[in-house]
Amino acid sequence: MNPLRGILLFILMLYPVLVCAQPVAISELPATPLTREWMQLKEHQTTLTPSQALQALYDGKFSPHGKGIPSLGIGTSPVWLALEINNARQTSVKRTFQLANAWQDDVSLTHIRPDASQQHWQGGDLYTADNRFLTVPLIFEPGKHILLLRVSGPDPRLIPVYLTNARDTQARDRMEGYSYGFLYGGIFALLGYNFLLYMGLNSRSYLYYSLFLFTFLLLNLSYTGHGNLWLWPDIDHWRQWSNPQLMTLYCVTGLMFALRFLGIDKIRPNITRIVLALALVMMLLQCLSFMINDRELALILAFDLVYLFILLMPILGVMAWLSGVPTARLFLLAFLSTMVGSGTTGMAVEGILPLNQWTFRAAEIGMFIDAVLLALALADKFRHAEKERLLAQQLAATDPLTGIDNRRAFTQRLQSNWDLETEQRTQALIMLDIDKFKTINDTLGHEAGDKVLKEIARTVQYSIRSRDHCGRWGGEEFVVYLPNATEDEIHKIAERLRSGIEALRFPEISPTLRVSASVGVCQVRGLSQYEDILKHADNAMYGAKNAGGNRIVFA
Repeated sequence: MNPLRGILLFILMLYPVLVCAQPVAISELPATPLTREWMQLKEHQTTLTPSQALQALYDGKFSPHGKGIPSLGIGTSPVWLALEINNARQTSVKRTFQLANAWQDDVSLTHIRPDASQQHWQGGDLYTADNRFLTVPLIFEPGKHILLLRVSGPDPRLIPVYLTNARDTQARDRMEGYSYGFLYGGIFALLGYNFLLYMGLNSRSYLYYSLFLFTFLLLNLSYTGHGNLWLWPDIDHWRQWSNPQLMTLYCVTGLMFALRFLGIDKIRPNITRIVLALALVMMLLQCLSFMINDRELALILAFDLVYLFILLMPILGVMAWLSGVPTARLFLLAFLSTMVGSGTTGMAVEGILPLNQWTFRAAEIGMFIDAVLLALALADKFRHAEKERLLAQQLAATDPLTGIDNRRAFTQRLQSNWDLETEQRTQALIMLDIDKFKTINDTLGHEAGDKVLKEIARTVQYSIRSRDHCGRWGGEEFVVYLPNATEDEIHKIAERLRSGIEALRFPEISPTLRVSASVGVCQVRGLSQYEDILKHADNAMYGAKNAGGNRIVFA
């Protein structure tokens, strides 16, 4: 026989003994979840008792787990994990066992002491929700100990187990409490704020975002075990079904928000119908799986929808970006934060990145940043919409030729300001009409007439005070409102208007072109109706025009 082949065969024969003969010193247990310290064995057809699993360990049937946190897929066979610990000290050592993942159906822990005595604990969704995690205080007397952990159920199983001293356990629990308090407080604040915005603005984008945040909050409470502890501790069936159902609702509300927020329902209505139909089908299938009590099918459907959600969200964002939606970039950045966080957690679990509280919970951090960025994107969208609304209002209230108030806007401004003036103040209205303006249009053209009107509007603006208001009443007529003016001020402003218009020259149109205005003034003291002052000022203006124009007539 080849000597090298003989050596390899000898090593393979001794491999089960070698891998079982390396207990971990209790002083070398890490403060992070156990990874390469585990040995593992999958059950196939026969359910093993702890004694049978222990014998399988002695028989070398367990194999090294390798790096990364132990994890199993949906519907896989139950798994046994074994850990041999050696306490070489002369005194007992206390450690806290904690399986820091609440998403487990049935978990059993067996502690075999040096004297071969055994102690058993059970936990998971099939049992009462007294604690979020299976947490057991252990005492390791001097000698060799074996921990056997059995995990079963249709759920995808990530098995992060801590075996730490009291100080590390308390520090981890304290850090976790602070971080979850910050996370839930931030989500609650965003949820309440956006729901109030929906109530006030009646915008469905805020409603869908509020539903998205609400389902995210419920889903996080569910898979972290807080929901089992606080919200539904006595609802055994829901404890087992909450994760796939809430995963489905989270994806559906997220897609509804994305379609509405990005305007896909207007840009690509066919895409919107397809996505909504797909979401409806997935929800119906979830209901069917619940009715037939097939949780493995529900989990497969939920994760398939999550993968579809991950694919569709950036596609919708890119479609909106290419269509010129200004908030699409923030939307894509928000989704990128979730992807980076989830990828970081995945690589930490697999042992590619160092495992600590930050890398292990990077997915939650990414999703929180996602929620904050989406809130900023909503606020940015609201600012854009408000800016467009104000611009539309301004355009609706502005005369497009001269840039000053049109008749409707001036009337509204006059009406809103009229009743604010007290009886002790004098108000005045000046109406002016350009003399013989029709002749300018007929002889020089409408373009020349438009230039004349623009110059007259500019002259009117420069001739009045900052608190006065002016507008184009129609055609070649202009109107000026003077709140709280003395009689002397009214006379001076009216004359400044008349003389300013008379002094205008238009060399680019015609060197000989001259214009003048007929000015009518009505001043009142007291709270009369604003319609009356308009009528009297108009009559005075026509009186000035009938008298030959280029003059001022007081009503």
